[in-house]
Amino acid sequence: MQKNKALSIALLLLTISSCEFNQSVKTDLTTGAYSRGDGLSSEDVVIEINGLVEKRNEFDFGEKVILVFNNMSGFKKSDKKVYPGLSLYIIKNEKDTVLSNPNLFENIIDGTDLSPLQLQANFRTALPYQNNEKYKVHVEIWDQKGDGKFTYELPFNIKENDLLSIENNGINYSKIYLWNETRKEAVTEPLVSFDDFLILILEDIEGLKEIDTKVFPIFSMELTDSEGTKIISSSNMLSSYEKEGMDPKDLKNQLTAKMSFTHGEVANPCTLIVKLKDKNSDKEISISSELILK
Repeated sequence: MQKNKALSIALLLLTISSCEFNQSVKTDLTTGAYSRGDGLSSEDVVIEINGLVEKRNEFDFGEKVILVFNNMSGFKKSDKKVYPGLSLYIIKNEKDTVLSNPNLFENIIDGTDLSPLQLQANFRTALPYQNNEKYKVHVEIWDQKGDGKFTYELPFNIKENDLLSIENNGINYSKIYLWNETRKEAVTEPLVSFDDFLILILEDIEGLKEIDTKVFPIFSMELTDSEGTKIISSSNMLSSYEKEGMDPKDLKNQLTAKMSFTHGEVANPCTLIVKLKDKNSDKEISISSELILK
């Protein structure tokens, strides 16, 4: 009986050791990132932001975040290839799914023989931030030819892009950002090209004084170079609504100021000033930035 009991304990310990060998759990105390490997493992997970390796979980609005899973191992091979799957979800305030990608590798049907194996997932932080929203990105990597899994979670929050200086007096909005339509990305650095088509976007505008169910916004924009030369100037981009007003629902959808440029001599830096004023009150939003046109 004693031998059988000792043998049972030994087998139990062997089983536990085997499970622990196939599983790994890591927590990054700096970023709060959590990873767990069950049959699959990653040597390390790196956060790249705008092409630079970072160690943070507070992102400027519009930044591109790349999660790099280095030296992945544990996949079953078929004809010297492995077949990973990768999903990415972003959850807001622990309940709302704001981004859903069930399998970023669904089109890679022929597998990969890359060695060492590096997998990547990316997202842009173009998400609401005005109410101190809390986010968490969930990544799961799995073996499409086996049972192995690897999960990664990163909590993060978003702050206003430092490119824009925003002063607000009584007008509500969810986000304000500068968008590069040519490159299909948010502008996070002052350097822009003459060939770029830029759009300043204001979302969920509310709070202007209503008169007979209408609001009367004044939306001005001015871009001048360092010598005072005006590159763009408009006293009211919504002048067609100046007399009759507009439906506040139309203002709430999205308000945009579009900018295109003509090649020429410019004394950099250029100063951008955009203002949204309420014609019938002292409420206004003032947005300013410095841009370098090349």
